[in-house]
Amino acid sequence: MTESSIRQDIIAHAVPLKSSGENVLVKEAEEHQYVLLGELHGETEIPQLLSDLWPRLWKANYRHIAAEVSPWAATHLERPATEDTTPVPGLWTRQQAADMHRVETSQEPVLWGCDIEEMQPGQLIRQMALLNPADAGLRNMQGIIAHGYTRKLAPELLRIAKSDHPEQDALIGGASLWESTLNTLEVESLRSDPHTRYEASNERERVMKELFLRHREHDPQGKILLRFGRNHLHRGLDARGISTLGNFVGEWALAQGQSVVNVGVFAAGGKEHLAGQTFEADERQDELAFALLASLSGSEATLYDLKQLRPTLHAIAEDKRTPLEKNLIYWADSYDYLLCYPSVSPLLDSSADPR
Repeated sequence: MTESSIRQDIIAHAVPLKSSGENVLVKEAEEHQYVLLGELHGETEIPQLLSDLWPRLWKANYRHIAAEVSPWAATHLERPATEDTTPVPGLWTRQQAADMHRVETSQEPVLWGCDIEEMQPGQLIRQMALLNPADAGLRNMQGIIAHGYTRKLAPELLRIAKSDHPEQDALIGGASLWESTLNTLEVESLRSDPHTRYEASNERERVMKELFLRHREHDPQGKILLRFGRNHLHRGLDARGISTLGNFVGEWALAQGQSVVNVGVFAAGGKEHLAGQTFEADERQDELAFALLASLSGSEATLYDLKQLRPTLHAIAEDKRTPLEKNLIYWADSYDYLLCYPSVSPLLDSSADPR
């Protein structure tokens, strides 16, 4: 097989997002019980896509969005700013969360927090201390973060937390606040040492899986959209060697007689904004497959159906595969679809409406 024939095969299974790609995504959502959206972070395009799709997904019986935020953050995001002034910086804004409520009337939470608290670990400690004013360990932890939380403090905070057993806890966002605190400090402590970065990623995926399963067992009805960064929703092992949340959900759904479709998103230009920093979003140099798909997209966001390419790509003898073909196989095995945005725009203000 030549690169030219591969390009033609890819083009035959590509559609512009706006004219027909959104319809393809909705049709897939109707046929499956879980849609896994492996997104970019800190841009306006994914919030806009969700705002466009969610009313149609609601009609297809989607009821919750499992999100890359902590249960604590999800709870605050669900509340309007007029009632809750707690800052919640991160991947979601209150306006984005409010958009997801436009089509439902029950006022049940839409967001499922399925992650550690990455942005504000100190908030969890402070809230636990408020619940347990006489707890010496929590007072000590508050003193350590009195001038602000930084990751280098995590090992000491975790050491104290593991020896403490606060009398009062709270169920926030369907999870124990103290358990969320411990999980967050465990991952942050592993991240603080360059030699345990793999263990940190593995531990974080464990937390995501357990929280997803807890939410699902509590509310087994309806279909679920998962919105996480692309690394978290691969099938199989990702490039880090981690068994991802996406792989877990796919296998778990199969055991329930259900099915999953997963969509990965990448950008070929523009900028993203996250954690106070604006950075280049062009990923063409990162993956040969991305460079090829971007070259075929032109100026329009384009959806590529990779599952149609798997038989053709795997028919190439292993010892005959070019680097491009190997990379295409990796992505076709990891994701059913890839969505290419030729350019993205940074979401500069976490409190702003992304539209």
